[in-house]
Amino acid sequence: MLRKHFLLSVLLTVAFGTGSAFAAVQNLTLSPGNTQAYLHARSAVTDVDGTFSEVSGHLDYDLEHQTCHVDLTMDVSSLKVGSAVMKQIMLSGIMLDSDAHPTMHYVGDCRPRVVNGQVQGQLVGMLTMRGQTHPVTFASRMQFSGNTLRRIVSTATFDQRKWGVSTLLRSVNPMVRSETVIELK
Repeated sequence: MLRKHFLLSVLLTVAFGTGSAFAAVQNLTLSPGNTQAYLHARSAVTDVDGTFSEVSGHLDYDLEHQTCHVDLTMDVSSLKVGSAVMKQIMLSGIMLDSDAHPTMHYVGDCRPRVVNGQVQGQLVGMLTMRGQTHPVTFASRMQFSGNTLRRIVSTATFDQRKWGVSTLLRSVNPMVRSETVIELK
């Protein structure tokens, strides 16, 4: 146990540097200019790739303590997909139901962990979609330029049926992949 704690301390120091090089908690307002939120789903007919063009929220991060807090809202009607017909289906009452539930909301916290001697980040939180809230854990990667955090990329796969999203008579794979990219400029 002590060895694992020591290894985590060493890896975090290597990954994030010593605490003296970083300021306290940093705050970033999330907007379409620095945050991209993507969805990827598969169906019997085609793959569906979507991007939310309207996002808002905030990111609070503290590199000294390797913590962060994310609060992100996505405007469901801003979802861009391949065609107008596909968008109409995605926003309908059997899928994302944008009329009754105009936003999706994720709130989560970073939690580093050691796996096979490597630090891997997780973003652990709750996703509210279609008026229902369930846990979703993202795998997160912090990308640095020298000692400066430049980007946080988080990915997760979740079963959309938990939120009441239809699989259109099993023609849509219930597992959806989500990716969020936050740029720190």
